[in-house]
Amino acid sequence: MSTAAWALIASIVGGIVGAGIKFTFEDLLGPRLGHRRDTRNLVSRFTTPLLRSAEQLERRINNLVRNEKEQWFEKDDYYRLSTLYVFGEHLGRIRIIERRFGFIPIESARRTRVFTARLYGSIRGLSSFQYFHGRRSADVRKSTMPRLMLTAIGEAMTAADRESVIEFTDFVTKYRNDPQFASWFANLELFLQRAHPGDPVVWDRVVITGAELRALIGFLDPKGRLARRRPLVNLDHLITPGLQAELTRELATWTSAPTGSRKPTGVIGPGQ
Repeated sequence: MSTAAWALIASIVGGIVGAGIKFTFEDLLGPRLGHRRDTRNLVSRFTTPLLRSAEQLERRINNLVRNEKEQWFEKDDYYRLSTLYVFGEHLGRIRIIERRFGFIPIESARRTRVFTARLYGSIRGLSSFQYFHGRRSADVRKSTMPRLMLTAIGEAMTAADRESVIEFTDFVTKYRNDPQFASWFANLELFLQRAHPGDPVVWDRVVITGAELRALIGFLDPKGRLARRRPLVNLDHLITPGLQAELTRELATWTSAPTGSRKPTGVIGPGQ
């Protein structure tokens, strides 16, 4: 075969290989790497405010569960409003991130898939049927917080810049003076009024939500630089059979091992 023919073949093969490499990096790997970078930037940007809102809400749920007999939510106006606010603040943070998800394929990387599962853990606790297979469906259905109402609360809590949530003073003013704004929280308020062992599924949902939040905190800050890594709590208060073991298996990866059971030594005040 002549030198010219070999040169022609080499140029054709080289062109095919070059086109393949270009396609691989520009059309396949390029977008994937770009999406992962965008996802990392998204998670990094919102980690601290999301962590803080999760921490506040988890503490309030722990406070509510441990002092359920005090009925502060029904009796204390500040406790009721501040509890609604910390729920709303966290749902607002989730809604802000949800809006960004519309532009980033968050499922493209394994860690971001885990992030998505942990992000929606609290919503799953409030609205999902998955933990209550042994319960009557009617009881479970009555205990759920509608998913779209949780989204509506998040939207109502989002500030005008669409990047932050409203302050507590703004929340209280709007809640007391704007019937439409207050109406978004009506289902949540009724739900929290039912949060006692006499309404077992609602009670379990509150405990589940607290556990999910603690797992989210551990996922966002695995080295405990912003929030101390802590074990799951209040699972012994669950009423649904088998639920404690299920949550432990699912969430223990992101929490520390318990150092031993210890009952609270006194009542925690409603302002804490």
